[in-house]
Amino acid sequence: MSLFVNLTPSHIVDVINNASHYVILAAPGISEEIATALIKAKDQLGLKRVQVVLDISPKVARLGYGSHEAVRALIENDVCVRLHEGLRIGTLMCDGVGWAFASCPVLVESNQMLNDSYNAISLTKEQMEQLKGELPSVEFEEQRQIQVDYATVGREPVELDYIEKVTNALKIAPPQAFDLARQTQVYAAFIQFVELKFEGFSIQSRRIQLPKTLPLFSAQDQQLKDQVSASLKVLGKFDNPESFKRITSKLEELRSAYLVPVGHAGRIMLKSKRNNFEKELADIELLLDECKEELKQDIQNSLNTVIESIVPDLCRAVKNNPPPKFRGFYDLDDEAINDYVREELGNAFPKAEELVTDMRIIKFYKDVTYETLKNKDFIEKVKRYVPQKVIKGALLEEQTAVQGQDTAQI
Repeated sequence: MSLFVNLTPSHIVDVINNASHYVILAAPGISEEIATALIKAKDQLGLKRVQVVLDISPKVARLGYGSHEAVRALIENDVCVRLHEGLRIGTLMCDGVGWAFASCPVLVESNQMLNDSYNAISLTKEQMEQLKGELPSVEFEEQRQIQVDYATVGREPVELDYIEKVTNALKIAPPQAFDLARQTQVYAAFIQFVELKFEGFSIQSRRIQLPKTLPLFSAQDQQLKDQVSASLKVLGKFDNPESFKRITSKLEELRSAYLVPVGHAGRIMLKSKRNNFEKELADIELLLDECKEELKQDIQNSLNTVIESIVPDLCRAVKNNPPPKFRGFYDLDDEAINDYVREELGNAFPKAEELVTDMRIIKFYKDVTYETLKNKDFIEKVKRYVPQKVIKGALLEEQTAVQGQDTAQI
């Protein structure tokens, strides 16, 4: 007979129900079905012939190692329960047979095991005797006078106050629905949300205004005012230049290739394609840098041309009506007037470097979350727009989750 065993919760229940002498169980947590079997065994075999060691912390319930209600049931029915925080391996011994088994948190994997799946090893009698020396001992009538408890695992008794604290902690932060939580892990390994946009290109919306430190033109200079106003709209001609149209087109092509729209949730991408996506995006960003340098030079040349075209008229206006700031610092000569006008325009006009600095491609990644999978429309769109062959090839045995069969519990 193989030492490797498929020890399911139902098998554990059967073993406990058939015990006629003693039961020793140590595990991170237990199900309510196992708790019911232990209570029955205590009633049939006696209080001291059933010993249980558990980790009763809130983490155990949230990870899905067991049910906290099962622990409460044991305590309320006077089953001997000991506490060992951090216990993550299990052992079951009943009437001379025993197993060491691995406990799998339901948050990670369901308890539905295949017939040839192994999670336990049968113990020899020698191994069982060694383990009994490490665990709280069962007590028979003839041993009661000499029995001494030297347990290594499960030394601490379970206090009712601690049970109440754990109960309250789980009320405040309860475990997730485990089927949905496992789905989340599957999807998070497979896809992620990506937000991709091109921002900062709004040069044409910037308005250049003459500073208040320069005089306004008189009413009779309306034609001159109109000419200057037209010159100040120089940035309008940079509305969507051809170079940026190319970038926008390439970004849209990138979106079409890698990003799948899934309704209001946004767009998703296969995680396996992220490196390819990043590489192509980096090429577009290099092109953007080149376009920005070219555009920066064109903008600065245009701004300089505007300044040169309006300086003479503004100099005449300053000479005819010197503003307060000018009178306080300068003499009324042509050189001072020219310097003053250029300085004020330089402060009022934006620099080309400033205008193009905020032009950038923004990308933002976000993983699929528990809340995302509550949206049934999201699941349906993933199945509709991501090829089924890709889904099956990527997830293999996780098909149950991806096909959305667990969503009935949402």
